[in-house]
Amino acid sequence: MSEMVDQGTGDCEPKATGGGSVRNVTFVGPADMGITLLILMCFVDPYMKYVLYVNECVLILKSKSFVFHTKMFAISRSFRLSIYLSGFRRSLSQSSPPGPRILAAIDFDKTIVQEDSYLAVSQLLPIGQSKELQDQIPKCGWLGFIGRVLQVLHSEHKVDSASVGMRVRRLQAVPGMLRVVRLLARNPAVDLCIVSDANSFFIGEWLREYGLECLFTGVFTNPACVQASGEILVLPYQEQADCELCPSNLCKGSVLEELICSGRYRRVVYVGDSCNDLCAMKRLREEDVACIRRGYELHGKLAAHGPELVCSVLAWRDGHELEQLLVPKVVD
Repeated sequence: MSEMVDQGTGDCEPKATGGGSVRNVTFVGPADMGITLLILMCFVDPYMKYVLYVNECVLILKSKSFVFHTKMFAISRSFRLSIYLSGFRRSLSQSSPPGPRILAAIDFDKTIVQEDSYLAVSQLLPIGQSKELQDQIPKCGWLGFIGRVLQVLHSEHKVDSASVGMRVRRLQAVPGMLRVVRLLARNPAVDLCIVSDANSFFIGEWLREYGLECLFTGVFTNPACVQASGEILVLPYQEQADCELCPSNLCKGSVLEELICSGRYRRVVYVGDSCNDLCAMKRLREEDVACIRRGYELHGKLAAHGPELVCSVLAWRDGHELEQLLVPKVVD
């Protein structure tokens, strides 16, 4: 049995951003059914921004943008929807010129930002507690690690989502990377996206801080939301057991393969630093370009894995060097 209660447009969180009315709805029942109903409501009233509460998780869908913060993998796989953050999705049919395009797919941690965002947030914990949780990463994985960090921060230390967001917003960009992103976004033939094992809350907070959210066509990452209790909940992007290079919650190679198979892109550029980026780079074609950050995990293993790549390979240390090497590849 399921039940939906329309709470009207009361003055409760979260509030609409960028104009438009907000209607808060509480749904008691299966999450996938709630999501389906939410989509249908937006077709009925396309100018209303709906906020749905399912099992204490906040789901947000803004009509015509199809913005979700939810258990995306619980939706029927036939949807094949990417996770688009609020304000990130541009309408390609309206903003993209016709003809073959270039896709620039970029990792987030240690590629756009200098630090690992999960480790940075864990520093809000006492040193001993943070170290204890980090020791569990080989056993529980990075998603389990950040889930436990956020839980402990909220329950034991009363650290709310605003404080976590503030820590993320203070992350420094890789030198020169902001300029690279803006240069690529300025090219009308380029679509920019992020493919990251971080999460939508962290990435969204950081991109908004630097005014970059509107430059990205899409963000493929683990969905996150702020629960009614104030705790941040991070969920897996997917559940997979086929790829041994990637964690079970996100295979970057499968994301990139779908984008390549769309037939939209004559060239794909992938920028990353770690071994799960190798999975994505192995899907690249001869005409594509893999940009591997020098001095980081994947570059150290390039001698062993280089022969597995059929694409061109560029090694870069910071955004300034990446700009010199990559921009000519994009504009030719």
